[in-house]
Amino acid sequence: MRVSAGGERVRIVLDGGASVSRVSIGAATIALVKEGRIDTASLQHLTFSGAPDGLILAAGAPLWSDPVALSIPDGGVVSVSLYLLEPIQVPQADPQLIVEVAPGGDQTAAAELTDSRRVVARPLLTTIHVDNPEVDRVIVAFGDSITDGTGSRDPLMRGWPDYLAERTRAEGMKNVAIINHGIGGNRLLQDSVGQSALARLDRDVLAMPGVTDLILLEGINDLGLSGLTLPGMSEPFPAVEAKDIIAAYTQIIQRAHTRGIRVIGATLTPDLGSPFPGYATEEKDVIRNEINEWIRNSGAFDAIIDFDTAVRDPENPAYLLKAYDAGDRIHPSDAGYKAMAAAIDLDLFR
Repeated sequence: MRVSAGGERVRIVLDGGASVSRVSIGAATIALVKEGRIDTASLQHLTFSGAPDGLILAAGAPLWSDPVALSIPDGGVVSVSLYLLEPIQVPQADPQLIVEVAPGGDQTAAAELTDSRRVVARPLLTTIHVDNPEVDRVIVAFGDSITDGTGSRDPLMRGWPDYLAERTRAEGMKNVAIINHGIGGNRLLQDSVGQSALARLDRDVLAMPGVTDLILLEGINDLGLSGLTLPGMSEPFPAVEAKDIIAAYTQIIQRAHTRGIRVIGATLTPDLGSPFPGYATEEKDVIRNEINEWIRNSGAFDAIIDFDTAVRDPENPAYLLKAYDAGDRIHPSDAGYKAMAAAIDLDLFR
């Protein structure tokens, strides 16, 4: 995982969500990655509540490690290794989201895993917190797969949040750190892949230390699934209108403001042409545009980012620009994610 802002002490947060019932942790380590390999000289063993092992990660509850000394450069890459005492089943995720697993005993101190294989799964590691006294702007990118980075080909550059962090580093903005809390398939109003944005706001934003800014890009999955009946469902998903999304945005703004957190609204990107039947229609695009006009003009947000304008085809604004399409008409490519990051005014965070 790439860290946006470095520092001298670090702790990790594990969270299996509600779908992972119980995880027994036998050992955990963190180390720098240099030239694609774990730097064993930097490796540190992690403890949880003072204990190196025997900890239980409970369903739906985060588990924070104790802080450990580790000098991480800005934009540095770290590897976290876990030894689990019992097998678990973790949720699947974006096909580009890969974890490496190996059977047998504890290999958390090894430079390379023996008899390992790579699987598509959402890792238990959700956040890396780095102590850095220079950082006074902590930005949470909060959304679905378009924030999580589905469509990115570089596993260490996960979507527009990582390209935004790259821009801030290039500008010498050492006071800025960025947390990516996008979840592929996530929805604003109802649980699906992970808790809904409304339900997970406390855990993923309000409980994060030092958060100053929230960039909100969520709601396209609510629209896409609106009125659809998937295999195995007896009833369709509830119909979603613009007013439902707007009401949820208003709730998030109010809750964040009680903690002194600025909320920056991001317009929903186009998705017409999606191969998923019924997900993107002209009728739903009308609702998307209604939501975007509210984001732009209501004054409800502290600031806005117009991702829609940044990646849409000027000739066919209901579609992603072909050069920015990862191939499914929904998710941006790396070029598209770079364009999204470029659309963000860095003066918002100076």
